[in-house]
Amino acid sequence: MTLRPRTPRTTPHALAAFRLGLRSIIAASALLAAACANGPDLSADYGQTARENYELAVAEFTDRDWEEAVAYADFVRIRFPFSRYAVESELLIARAEFAEGNHITAQDAFKQFAKLHPTHEHVRNGWVSYMAAAAAWMAAPESFFLLPPHYQRDQSLIRSAKVELLHFLDHYPDSPLREEGMDLLDAVNRRLLEHELYVAKFYLDRDRPRAAVSRLESAHDKFPGVGMDAQVLFLLGVTYLRLDEIELARETFTELKNQHPKHHKGAQAELYLGYILDEYGPADPDRPRPPDSRPIPKTPVRPKDLPGKRRAKAGPKAPKPSKKAGGESKSPNPSPAPEPAATPAAPPAATPAATPAATPAMGAASTPSQ
Repeated sequence: MTLRPRTPRTTPHALAAFRLGLRSIIAASALLAAACANGPDLSADYGQTARENYELAVAEFTDRDWEEAVAYADFVRIRFPFSRYAVESELLIARAEFAEGNHITAQDAFKQFAKLHPTHEHVRNGWVSYMAAAAAWMAAPESFFLLPPHYQRDQSLIRSAKVELLHFLDHYPDSPLREEGMDLLDAVNRRLLEHELYVAKFYLDRDRPRAAVSRLESAHDKFPGVGMDAQVLFLLGVTYLRLDEIELARETFTELKNQHPKHHKGAQAELYLGYILDEYGPADPDRPRPPDSRPIPKTPVRPKDLPGKRRAKAGPKAPKPSKKAGGESKSPNPSPAPEPAATPAAPPAATPAATPAATPAMGAASTPSQ
């Protein structure tokens, strides 16, 4: 009996699946063709000169079509690199990236433009530097109800924005955007201060008040005048009191009460001052401070002090002998010469066979062999 291979039959379900897949492929091809048609075509859509393409990029930018504007401006930058429109196209690309929401890309583009074209009008008046700082600020994380608050997340972009703002304010003091830059710097400092307060409270919740004091003292020195000085002073005073730093706590609460008398933290500071006075008495500059409980790092052991270091197998070196003038050698610490042994008595003459086999030399310390 010969077995023949079965011919696969096309079932209605398989045929329907094949038709559905074919329709999907056709639809995807149509969408791809439409997308390619919307983009600039090298032979039809691009202009012949740098000016024509730059004007097309400006028109697309005005129509808020950022991707098309970037495409035309990038074509000018690559095809006509020595044209004056190439420089303007680089700046237009940075503006389009910023408007589209690609703030990190826009920040890099503005910084690169300022480095490559320092004599450009918008570089000399500080506008490019300010836009780099604004792009870093816009790229920083914002609070969203599904995500942790902004002060609990990475602050690297906020720090980058502060660096750019300080550069702008330092190098362009006469810029018309200086006032906007100062306002933006206050907003940046406030965000950084919120993060420092969050970290200090994190340490306090885990019973590490000394670490919290370090963060709070640094925050009080670095971010004054941003509208949160009362919160910083109050938390710093409470932390000092927790560490039994009575006089430091008294000074901090007094400063809070005098500088912010109408703030609700100022009223709380007055209550704390009353508690400190009742509990510890008046101010005493000679009051002993609590011992520092921070761990003291140990000095690392040097390699030559490591225990169990192997010594040379030959033992300590013997002192080198020194030569005398007469050619004799003498060690620096000579050992006393051995005393000469007594000469053995001569054997009796009647028994000559009893003569010793060997007679020791004079001054030898060895015993004659028997």
